Amino acid sequence: MEYYIHYVPGRIRIETPVLHENPGKAEEFHKFIKGIEGIKEVEIHTVTGSALLLFDERTINCEQVIGILEKYGYFCLSKAETSNQYIEKVTEKVLKIAENIVTTSLGEGGFEE
Repeated sequence: MEYYIHYVPGRIRIETPVLHENPGKAEEFHKFIKGIEGIKEVEIHTVTGSALLLFDERTINCEQVIGILEKYGYFCLSKAETSNQYIEKVTEKVLKIAENIVTTSLGEGGFEE
């Protein structure tokens, strides 16, 4: 996954390749984001390329935050995957693996009753 976003009121978590394994860019991002009115806290993890942003929704909303991130090249919403999409994709993979296990087991004599 290149970009990821999860939003609940007052909280956005993003993953972006811009921050992944890039401490210098993470420091730049932190200073930039903290300078935006309404942003209360920022937590960055360069190992995963994720950033958690806590903000005051009376001052700034999710769409505005994402718009700013996109404008300055930190995020790309059109390439982002949501948590629901991620869960669906992982579930599909798990089901395929389970199907292969069952099919293989049945092919090798099946299950005995």
